[in-house]
Amino acid sequence: MTSHVSQIKHEKTLPADGQAPKRVFFAAIIMIFFSTLSAADSIGFVPCGIDDTCSEAAETIALANLPELGPPGLEQATGVQAQTTLPERIRIPAIDLDLPVQNIESRDLAVLDEALKKGPIRYVDSARLGEKGNMLIFGHSSRLPVVKNQMYKAFNRASELSVGDTITLESEGKDYLYSVISVRSVDVSDTTIDLSPTQGTKLTLVTCDTLTGKSARYVLEADFVGAYAHE
Repeated sequence: MTSHVSQIKHEKTLPADGQAPKRVFFAAIIMIFFSTLSAADSIGFVPCGIDDTCSEAAETIALANLPELGPPGLEQATGVQAQTTLPERIRIPAIDLDLPVQNIESRDLAVLDEALKKGPIRYVDSARLGEKGNMLIFGHSSRLPVVKNQMYKAFNRASELSVGDTITLESEGKDYLYSVISVRSVDVSDTTIDLSPTQGTKLTLVTCDTLTGKSARYVLEADFVGAYAHE
């Protein structure tokens, strides 16, 4: 009797084909899936659609990973110069001036006096083209009716310039335009030229005011307008 009852109970716990119930099989599959998902997530292999991180990733991106966003030719269009350069020529149409500019790497007065015989000079400590600051260029003026070296008359007509006149400095295929804002006569004993970047982007021309006196100078100041490539 006991043996027969035991046989009946055993038959009730197993299906006729001897396999586990389907729900047990599916439960095992789910447990394996989540175990695998957890392991993959720990090493970053879970797609963002599964763990809901897609929106988080889209909120930030390094700018270094983006392409350049400016239009081509931006430098010419805006007058922005990425690298500094030295002036090669100075042109002032209002007074028919077109001369080379020297860039002398010296502050010695004797050296500068000798170099002035060859034309205007940019002062070594003043600003370069393409950077903030005040570029200082000086040259001779002479009221003598006849001079053998025409560079003694380089800036003869500089004092004739008016506010708004254009001064162009040429360098490496570009024109750097400045607009005159003041023309004045000063004395060397009580005048300084500020070359600091706090002045903005400026150009100052200095030459002799021989009609006023030996220590008198003309100082012309101009503001930077823009830089454009030669056509």
